[in-house]
Amino acid sequence: MNRVAVHHSVLDPADPVACVLAARAGGLDAVGLHVAAAPEAERAWGHGAGMPLLAALVDVLLVTRVTTLDVGRIDLGEPVTGAADDPRRRTLDLGARLGAQFVTVRAADGDPGDALAELAGQAAAFRVRPLLVPSDGTSVRDALAAAAGTSAGVVLDVAPWTADPEEVAELVVEAGDALGYVRVPADQLAPDMGSATSLLATLPPWVPVVIGAPREPLSARDPADPTAPARAGAFLAACRAGIDRLLVHPRALAAERGA
Repeated sequence: MNRVAVHHSVLDPADPVACVLAARAGGLDAVGLHVAAAPEAERAWGHGAGMPLLAALVDVLLVTRVTTLDVGRIDLGEPVTGAADDPRRRTLDLGARLGAQFVTVRAADGDPGDALAELAGQAAAFRVRPLLVPSDGTSVRDALAAAAGTSAGVVLDVAPWTADPEEVAELVVEAGDALGYVRVPADQLAPDMGSATSLLATLPPWVPVVIGAPREPLSARDPADPTAPARAGAFLAACRAGIDRLLVHPRALAAERGA
C-alpha cells in the first residue's frame, strides 16, 4: 500500500514537531521536512545536528511512528566546499539522522547529470537517495534523462484537475525504478475527486504519494497552529481521503458501486 506523506510547506508556519503531530492526527505515514536552502530552514537547522530541535523531533517521530520521507533541499548549482559545515553535507547528515529515504535536489541551468551523479555517490554514504525535482520549464523526461545511469531518482508532480490520465500512466511506466514519489498539490485534493478518481491507480504500491504545497491559497483551511494539531490533522485527513480516491482501482470502484 502506498505510503502517504505531507510536505512541511503545506503546514507552514508550523514547526517540524507540530508537522509530525498533524501528520499523525491526519492518519499519514510520513513527513517531508525543510532543512536547507530556505531562510526559515536555515534558521531552524543552520547548526545541523547541534540544533536542540533535532532531539525533540526524533523523539516525536519515534513516539508517533511517523517516518521522515525526505529532507530538502540541495541546490546543485551551489559550490561544494568539503568543509565540516558544508550545507550539502549538513543536509545529508540531517537526512540520515532523521531516517529520511530521500533528499530533494534542484538543478541549476544546464545539464545536471555529472553534478547529480556526484551527489548520488556522496549521498550513498548517508543512505539517502537524491531525487531531482524538475524546475520550471523542465519536463519530467528531462529529469529522467539527467538521472539515468545514477542512483538518483525523480519527483513526479501531478495536478489532478488538469492531468491527462494516459500521460500520467505513461510517465509512471517510463520512470520505472527512477520514480521516487508522486507529489499532488493540497488544493487539488478532496474526498470526491470526480473525473480525477483512479488517476494514480497504476502507481506501484511501493511509490509514496506526497501532499505538496498548494498552487492556490487555501482560504478554507484551518490554520496549522502548533498548539492545535488536531485542526491541521482534520485538514490532512481530508487530503488523505482525496489521495485514496486517486489510488483506487476502477475495479474496486465498480465493486463499491455494486455493493
